[in-house]
Amino acid sequence: MIRNYIKTAFRSLRKNVGFTAINILGLSVGLATCLLIVLFVADELSYDKYNTKADRIFRITENVRLNGREGSYAGSPEPFKNALQGNFPEIEKIARMIPTSSLFLSPQKYYFRNGNENIQERNVVFAESDLFDVFTLPMIDGTPANSLTEPHSAVITESTAKKYFNRVNVVGQTLTVNDTGTYKITGVVKDIPSQSHFKYDFFLSFSSIPESRQHGWGFSGVHNYLLLKPGTNVKNLEAQITQIDIKNSFNPKAWTTGGNYLHTELKPVTDIHLRSVSEYEFEKGGSMQYVYIFSIIAVFILAIACVNFMNLSTARSANRAKEVGVRKVLGSARKNLIAQFLTESLLVTLFSTIVAIVIAWALMPLFNQMSGKGIAFNPQSAVWLLPSLVVVVLVVGFLAGLYPAFVLSAFRPIEVLKGKLATGFKGSFLRGFLVVFQFSISIFLIIGTLVIYNQLNFIHNKNLGFDRSQVLVVKNTNVLGKQAKILKQEIGRMPGVINATMSLYTPTGQDRNMTGLFPDKTIDIKKDMLTEFWPVDENYINTMGIKMLSGRNFSTAMATDTAAIIGNEAFVKVYGEKAPLNKTVYRDTWGVQPYHIVGVMKDFNFSSLKDKIGPVVLAYADDYGAISVRIKASNISAFIEQVQNKWKELAPNHQFTYSFMDEDFDATYRSEHRIGQLFISFSTLAILIACLGLFGLAAYAAEQRNKEIGIRKVLGASVTTIVGMLSKDFIKLVFISILISSPLAWFMMSKWLQGFAYRINIQWWVLAVAGVLAVLIAFVTISFQSIRAALANPVKSLKNE
Repeated sequence: MIRNYIKTAFRSLRKNVGFTAINILGLSVGLATCLLIVLFVADELSYDKYNTKADRIFRITENVRLNGREGSYAGSPEPFKNALQGNFPEIEKIARMIPTSSLFLSPQKYYFRNGNENIQERNVVFAESDLFDVFTLPMIDGTPANSLTEPHSAVITESTAKKYFNRVNVVGQTLTVNDTGTYKITGVVKDIPSQSHFKYDFFLSFSSIPESRQHGWGFSGVHNYLLLKPGTNVKNLEAQITQIDIKNSFNPKAWTTGGNYLHTELKPVTDIHLRSVSEYEFEKGGSMQYVYIFSIIAVFILAIACVNFMNLSTARSANRAKEVGVRKVLGSARKNLIAQFLTESLLVTLFSTIVAIVIAWALMPLFNQMSGKGIAFNPQSAVWLLPSLVVVVLVVGFLAGLYPAFVLSAFRPIEVLKGKLATGFKGSFLRGFLVVFQFSISIFLIIGTLVIYNQLNFIHNKNLGFDRSQVLVVKNTNVLGKQAKILKQEIGRMPGVINATMSLYTPTGQDRNMTGLFPDKTIDIKKDMLTEFWPVDENYINTMGIKMLSGRNFSTAMATDTAAIIGNEAFVKVYGEKAPLNKTVYRDTWGVQPYHIVGVMKDFNFSSLKDKIGPVVLAYADDYGAISVRIKASNISAFIEQVQNKWKELAPNHQFTYSFMDEDFDATYRSEHRIGQLFISFSTLAILIACLGLFGLAAYAAEQRNKEIGIRKVLGASVTTIVGMLSKDFIKLVFISILISSPLAWFMMSKWLQGFAYRINIQWWVLAVAGVLAVLIAFVTISFQSIRAALANPVKSLKNE
């Protein structure tokens, strides 16, 4: 019996090649898109789940509100380990990692010798042996226990071992670091999985650096991880750790007054990538919001594809009505007819799924490039993917074919054979509803795409308060020591150079330096003005194109400027002085140090536009971290070569690295640009699938009104009139879709824009453009079939069957 169903289904599908092709194409594109999104979402949700104890690993996160400023910080005080270890039975292990960016007594840049060349490595962290008890980092050479106990010991990854030694078994070998010392390799671990919130290549022993001997609660650059015992009450433990944190803070009473608070949160390690909003994360994470958005888009696209299937199948009902009538007269039971039509549906779904896998495989490299992922079909993904695809074939095939099967099998043979079966597009409320559903989703996606594009365009063109164009940033100049000044002077003399400045801190850089400034010498934490504190030279403001509002710039002629600062508008607002010039503020760093304010500069964006501009203070001091050069050179490549040659003269064994400030700025929003590209691509595919269905329905409508069109042409109707007659029913449904989707899209995209401190307003024309586009797309799709029907010879359509 099943064999019979399949043979009959094949014959029916071959007989209607056009409808079959449209069905398979629409469904396969929808399934391929859905498959890519599912792989993307699965990748995002899998972060840190490679750890066998992932459900018991938590990171201490500090959530703070101090003097009106709120913040969340991934780092926490160094003494936590000694304060918690052994005092809380529910804590099984504590592991600590200290990123180089948190160091204040040790270098923040690390160079490893490979032959005669010093290579800067960015993926360097200081840790302890407990790390391997908490995280699943399989060691392929050496033993985890005590591997990071001794000073100047190191554990490296497999790929790093091959990079420096061309082999994996390198325990006992040494690496020269910063030309000042050597580290002995005590272990080699497998490469960190890409789905990890940290991706380090070098784990250096914490005991190697002076920070390991600074046990004051003021050092909060440590990432403390707790491995809890099963069944631990996390909330109770959080509250107890919070009390320890407050008790050991600079002024415990400050956290209970003026709306201030200090709350220690235990963040599950599996939540860090998607749900953390903390500053000083090891790397920028993803967004749970985007996971939800793309999951909904996947469901929508799959729904559109299934709706196409249902629409086209029910639209063919009139053509198959006589077949159903004859079968029923010959004795076919309704259940047999339902089984026959469901078999056809499952076959189409099966073919579509096979085609979808091929499409997804072909598009995978492009998708990875757009999303910044490294997703691939592999044995691990096949374990859950293949069973999922089988379920999809059965569920989609059954649901998409269920309604057509019941509709077709319910035809009464007498009415069918007498030609009394109602036909025509207007005859089905459900079909109209499904078209509205499809185009409502399509219009929603068009509006979303326009809003995202406009916001990204706004970000790109917004006046940031500084000029990022034509600024070359020569990085890692700290390796030159005091010779960095010589390099700056040499660059300043080159043709095409407008200005040059030396400072690690740039508005588009990743390095930041927070400090507390106080209005008087008492250093009362309740009066703490938390601010960015950047050491710069006298050329910084002019090179960056920052506007001064009052006061003056730094000057080499003013000896007192070694204790001078320039604050931005946000700092002046926090300071609360209407006339801040010549006022003195104080900083507590190895003793109370006074600074006098010599100028006020205009606010400039130094972080993401998702955040409001915070306080920034520029201090006049030497900083050899980087050299920024504003140029007007017409031949940029030749200029870069000049700078590189000068670099090689001064530092022949160190890599020359550089970037352009506008590229660094764009990198800040790379995630948003990728999301925008994906959104546009998915929207285009959704519209394409909807148009395929509309194309099929238009063909069906024209076919069903074939004789009516012939009669109208004989009576003198023009092609335009007939095209309008065939199009108006569809266009009417598109207008209904516009009315439904526009307010919903406006509401949802307004919520998305609230994630940006600086954003566009959704203008009325965005909704209008989306509506006009939808109408035009629908009209063009319908017109092809309508014009074809209107131009047909009426004699053929009026012939008797």
